Amino acid sequence: METKICQSCAMPLTSKDLLGTNKDGSVNEDYCKYCYDKGEFIHKVSMEQFIDMCSEFGEQAGMTNAQMKEYCTAVFPTLKRWKK
Repeated sequence: METKICQSCAMPLTSKDLLGTNKDGSVNEDYCKYCYDKGEFIHKVSMEQFIDMCSEFGEQAGMTNAQMKEYCTAVFPTLKRWKK
């Protein structure tokens, strides 16, 4: 099975327990539980603000925060939530 990524934060969705939920409580396959809950985005911010927030988690992803910011800046515009 190909690993999907959250279409908001690009986190790998490696197991079903990481998936967010729709308004009716069903699983949402596009977003992780840290971004999407009960049919709404948890962080109601601009893409730029979200990049700054996510760049603080570089170490958890095995990179520096600066590398994480660079990655997010490149990837986020391609994700469903942020595509114009």
